Amino acid sequence: MILIQKVPAKHALIPMGIGTALSLFGDSTLYTVLPNPDIAAQVGVSLAMVGVLLGANRFARLLFNGLVGALFDRLPRRPLMITAMCLGTLATICYALGRGPAVMLLGRVFWGAAWSGIWIGGNAIALDISNDSNRGAITGRLQMWFSLGLALTSFTGGLFTDLFTYRGGLWVSAGLGVLGFLTWLFFLPETRPNSHQRPATSEGSKGFYFSFPWKDAIISGLPLFAVRFSFHGILNSTTILWLSRYIDNGITVGGITLLLATFTGLVSAARILVGTASAPLLGALSDLGKRRWVVLALLFLAGAIGMVLMGLPWLGISLIGALFAALTSGTVPAISAALVGDKVSPEQQSRGLGLIYTFGDLGATLGPVIALTLVPIIGIPKVYLIGAGMYTIIMVQAAVMALTRMRQEKSLA
Repeated sequence: MILIQKVPAKHALIPMGIGTALSLFGDSTLYTVLPNPDIAAQVGVSLAMVGVLLGANRFARLLFNGLVGALFDRLPRRPLMITAMCLGTLATICYALGRGPAVMLLGRVFWGAAWSGIWIGGNAIALDISNDSNRGAITGRLQMWFSLGLALTSFTGGLFTDLFTYRGGLWVSAGLGVLGFLTWLFFLPETRPNSHQRPATSEGSKGFYFSFPWKDAIISGLPLFAVRFSFHGILNSTTILWLSRYIDNGITVGGITLLLATFTGLVSAARILVGTASAPLLGALSDLGKRRWVVLALLFLAGAIGMVLMGLPWLGISLIGALFAALTSGTVPAISAALVGDKVSPEQQSRGLGLIYTFGDLGATLGPVIALTLVPIIGIPKVYLIGAGMYTIIMVQAAVMALTRMRQEKSLA
């Protein structure tokens, strides 16, 4: 049994959550405003290239996740997390300076490496400070911090652009990244098990590839692939185009006129807040009898319905659909991480996290490219039906897994 230096959850989660949120400003700005043709022209890239840029960091993480997972299984958490934050700030500086694909792609690669460290490390810390009875709740709380940060940065990405221009807003975001670095430098505790307390594993005799529970990790990663493809890939990269179907340059609400970029950020923030509120609640619900697959099946049903509604020509119904789809954005990643904690031994959990996030990043890499390539050809509604179809497939998978678990429990009773 591994003895872990127990750190109270709030002592780790609060600084980790604050730093994670502050790291997101630059990336969220790109997702919010770069698909706007006027902004893309300032950067010197085509709309198709925007899709490549928005997916490039995820493609980079396909390469980085395995290495980062192995590092977090072997080295202390704190220095790796702080290094990742530095890389993330460097990425935002590249966006602020860049014109043309080369520098922008370099920044996206930096951000890919940074986010591998921030997110794999953050979830490894969440598993360090949790146990079988609260794993879903703790990973849900981490996801809540991430979603709060994403909601804030999605809104401010558009707002900063309208207030300070595209490049000026990115320099503000880089400064906030430095603040995140300082937060972790002074307040983030070390939670990794002491190396001298870690028992010898079977990896030495059997090898990692034979001892690692590949099947369990892959099954746990499929829901994450679907969410990252449909929500973080398709929906996030087309939000400004989706809203432009209903409004032109802006909308007046309560006598206040909101420009399109700001309104896009506001809608993105509202959508993400739904995921923020649901993650800790539904994560804790999945802890009850470990009914994680039942919760996942219901979430993907709601998400599929939501994406269908988003393709309809009425703004009010489409906005309701966006909120339904948003239910998956927070809880599914939290439950996927909890599934790794359930099935993978502690000394291999960071590599398990690296594997499921590789699935997620593959989906998020494909999503923007497919969406922004197909939108001019088949239109937003049909692209959203593709996302709904992906959700339906995973809903069936989750339902089958839930029924299989119930049968196993009944046979053991």
